[in-house]
Amino acid sequence: MKTKTMLALLTVLLFAPLGSLCAAAESPVLQPPQYVGAPKAEQSVTNRAFTGIPSMAVAPKGRLWATWYAGVTPGEDHNNYVVLSTSGDGGATWQEVLVVDPDAGGPLRTFDPELWLTPDGRLMLMWAQRNCLDREFGPLGVWFIETSEPDAAQPKWSAPRRIGDGVMMCKPLVLTSGEWVFPLSLWRERDHSAELVTSTDACKTFTVRGGCNVPVADRQFDEHMFIERKDGSLWLLVRTKYGIGESVSADRGKTWPELKPSSILHTPSRFFITRLASGNLLLIKHGPLETRTGRSQLTAYISKDDGRTWGGGLLLDERNGVSYPDGQQTPGGLIRIIYDYNRTTDRNILMATFREEDAAAGKDVSGAVKLRQLVSKGSGGKEKAVTPKQPVNANANGEPLRVQKPGTLACEGVQPKLFEPGAKMFSDRDYIVAEVPDALKAAHFLPVTLDGKKTLACQRAGTVFFLTPQPDRNRDTQSQALMDQGFEKVALPEVRLFGGGPNNSCTLYQKDCAAGEVINLGKWAVPLFIP
Repeated sequence: MKTKTMLALLTVLLFAPLGSLCAAAESPVLQPPQYVGAPKAEQSVTNRAFTGIPSMAVAPKGRLWATWYAGVTPGEDHNNYVVLSTSGDGGATWQEVLVVDPDAGGPLRTFDPELWLTPDGRLMLMWAQRNCLDREFGPLGVWFIETSEPDAAQPKWSAPRRIGDGVMMCKPLVLTSGEWVFPLSLWRERDHSAELVTSTDACKTFTVRGGCNVPVADRQFDEHMFIERKDGSLWLLVRTKYGIGESVSADRGKTWPELKPSSILHTPSRFFITRLASGNLLLIKHGPLETRTGRSQLTAYISKDDGRTWGGGLLLDERNGVSYPDGQQTPGGLIRIIYDYNRTTDRNILMATFREEDAAAGKDVSGAVKLRQLVSKGSGGKEKAVTPKQPVNANANGEPLRVQKPGTLACEGVQPKLFEPGAKMFSDRDYIVAEVPDALKAAHFLPVTLDGKKTLACQRAGTVFFLTPQPDRNRDTQSQALMDQGFEKVALPEVRLFGGGPNNSCTLYQKDCAAGEVINLGKWAVPLFIP
């Protein structure tokens, strides 16, 4: 056995208290990444077709740290790697100093990073790893490195260590008991997936204390956060298909009552909540308090009663395509919030700076407000992902494609677009078309939302189409919903719609519709027609 492999396995055996040691020995996704170091030429900012999902932390003396994941192709795929950047001048300039890449473009990817400053002054960089060749998500693991020199421009980092199974999308929390809790999620893999993982020895060991169950019908990617309320209870907020669900644990996270919809209306996307130095809570969400919008109108709110009511509302960025806020309040009271903007087109990582009084007033009253501060702008890269060869279903048992009498589809407020590579697929996501089969090169599509229920109508009588994954490809398939409404599978090979793993391989469905006929769908399917 090679020395490098032996060291990697030894690291897993020493630092994987939550994972299966047998699985770690067998699966490369549960072993330390092969490369953690300075960015290479192929990982330059001018060779990125994807940039998004950021996190940030502020060192005790003010040095800013930002992380996100990127890729040479415009998708969430095997090309993804984690980037770490730093600023010593308050965000005026940034320097990328580190990347985490598990196998340099192989089937493994690193993604969903998170930065956190521990109570004892260490900076932790955490990320998830997975194998893109697995049909759904495959084994997932959360890893971290740390430094005790967070105010240094080039600090020394520890060797990678594993926290446990799953993904961690949001910041850890320090309880009044002194325990550190980590919001790890197993996503849709099993019940009680929104876990609370504790460490009582400053990250030497980790223990799963409990998990909240998100009902299967509502379960998505969790992306949950914890708040310790002043009465000692733990308040969990979790991303669901309907927006945000909540549960409150009275036994420090061992058990969680049934999840219920939160009064905080939101699109299915990450939000950010934290307790400020004043004792009040800060919430960063999309849109007004009483409205569920898409990924736009990123706004900061303040609660003075432990999250029961919210006020203020400082608009940080009104544009469509802003998402995934994360941040930290500095010892001096500044609030730093990082987020992304159009991950595959503009490819921006941006920062907003303000104070609590600005969020409470809904406007700049401190003179400290700075919006749309650029952290990174990716460019270049490749037009589409080239993934390792995977089997593509030929769908030979489908019906012949019918194009002799084309119909048209309509959805209120949605304008049709040409179905071509590079087109933005959904109004609430930044995914773009990666592949168009010859049979659909004259087609148009409706860029409806990816999430939520949709109602469409047939305008012109004739054949209309939908692309959606098969059930064994993706749990969010609409194949059964389409067949229940009279659609039939078409005998065309699967289409790799927007890159990534095989879970994004879609099958075409068709139906001869009458004028005015209504079609109802959930997540996710792409409406197509030939004009």
